[in-house]
Amino acid sequence: MDKQEMTAERIQTEYQKGVSYNQGLNLYDDVKICERFYEGRQWEGVKTKQVRPLTLNIIRQITNYKVAQIVSDDVAQEIEPFLPDEAAEEAALVLEQSIERVVERQKIKDMHRELLRDAYIDGDVALYYWFDADKHTGLPGVQGEIQAEMLMNTNVLFGNPASRRVQAQPYIIVVQRLPVGEIRRMAKQAGCAEWEEIQGENEGLYKGDSEQTEGDALGTLLTRFWKEGGNVHFCKACGRVMVQKPVQTDMTLYPIAYMSWSPRKNSYHGVLENVELINAQISINKQYTALAIQLNNNALPKLVYDKSKFPDGWDANATTIAVRGDPTQALTGVAGSMPLPTDATGITQSLMETIRNVAGANDAALGNIKNPDNTSAIVAVQQATAAPLSLTRLAYYQFIEDYTRVLIDMMHAYYGLRQVKITDKVTNELGESEERIGVAEYDFSALPVEAFDLKINVGAASYWAQTLQITTLDNMMRANIIPDASEYLERVPDGMVRDKGGMMDAIRRRQKAEMQMSGLQGGVMG
Repeated sequence: MDKQEMTAERIQTEYQKGVSYNQGLNLYDDVKICERFYEGRQWEGVKTKQVRPLTLNIIRQITNYKVAQIVSDDVAQEIEPFLPDEAAEEAALVLEQSIERVVERQKIKDMHRELLRDAYIDGDVALYYWFDADKHTGLPGVQGEIQAEMLMNTNVLFGNPASRRVQAQPYIIVVQRLPVGEIRRMAKQAGCAEWEEIQGENEGLYKGDSEQTEGDALGTLLTRFWKEGGNVHFCKACGRVMVQKPVQTDMTLYPIAYMSWSPRKNSYHGVLENVELINAQISINKQYTALAIQLNNNALPKLVYDKSKFPDGWDANATTIAVRGDPTQALTGVAGSMPLPTDATGITQSLMETIRNVAGANDAALGNIKNPDNTSAIVAVQQATAAPLSLTRLAYYQFIEDYTRVLIDMMHAYYGLRQVKITDKVTNELGESEERIGVAEYDFSALPVEAFDLKINVGAASYWAQTLQITTLDNMMRANIIPDASEYLERVPDGMVRDKGGMMDAIRRRQKAEMQMSGLQGGVMG
């Protein structure tokens, strides 16, 4: 593809094609209504002065439960080379600690909860990476850092919308709604002569567009990625202005990872599971509001009085009451109350339970069980209830592997020569293996990127898994399978024992002193 063929008009045409596809799926409206119902704005547009409608947000409860089930496990990346040798093993260790640094500095693990929340509510979510050459890293002589941004599915357009394979796309357009001033500064910095012609617009397609005002006008910045000659190229446009001309990078992968909660056949957009719950949620809100009106109007007894005797009406808070005529004849009475129909409350409760059961968030799964006598059975029921989420959990792991590959590819393309932490295992004078940490210069451009195989190891971080592990270690200690306290502590899950490392060092020093003392005593005896 010739770079001269890439124009702002062409990008706008491709953008409109992607928008038309999303509108055919009713994606923009569905995302907005699903977000609104999750946030609790479920009576929006209803005008009433006398009635205060009730909201019982079942959708949020179900969403939080499902997201918590997926994100409860901690995820760590382990990198292994196909053909292990000393250089490849060193490169794998360097990449692991470099990825850990990016994940920590960009708070990507904290993003996981919001990523999964958006994936469930909106159907899909994307994680977008770019390299900021002006970012200070905090390392001496090193400039530039990988940045991460979470994108809604409405802001990612695939060139082939019938395929979910990110790296096989002919092109990908990333949509960003940014202040016009920021886009103009970006264009001016990139050498765009038409930067002053960039204007904002209110398209009404994206979340937040309805709150936009003239004072904070937003523009739609389109970043188009495509592959040519094995490398990724990109350019940027806003309206009819080319913000940044085509740039060739050294990346071989699109800097995007994409995940669908529940895939849709022949489409890169997944199914919005909350859409089918919205009508039921509306019905629950209406029924409880009607019950509240019934309770306020008819459930409490009412005072009946002779209006001719009380010309000023009845004041329930008055200390004295003036009547007309003989006070002994100012009779009052009480009208009986009407009880709430049991069928109405039963139907509403049954509807709520049915919705939770269908969505896989019943009382056993949520832990809403009174007098739990058989706790092991409750845990088993919870695990069985969470089993249908296994497919989503696998998609989540694949998503993490995808963005890990992207990070490695970007490090190979942009990092160059950098200082890294090198951890070596050495044997001390007691024959024990110890870790020695040092700093060395490493050339990331020389990384054998294609020679690495990624493994995603998942460790459960739940309380019950840690408790089970501690119980097993206790039994192995009693059976003398674990010989001493040092090895016991080494296998205790992190966070269960305060200052575990200090305790292990103290035990090893004591053991070393005891061995030296026994050696001296043996010499004296000899």
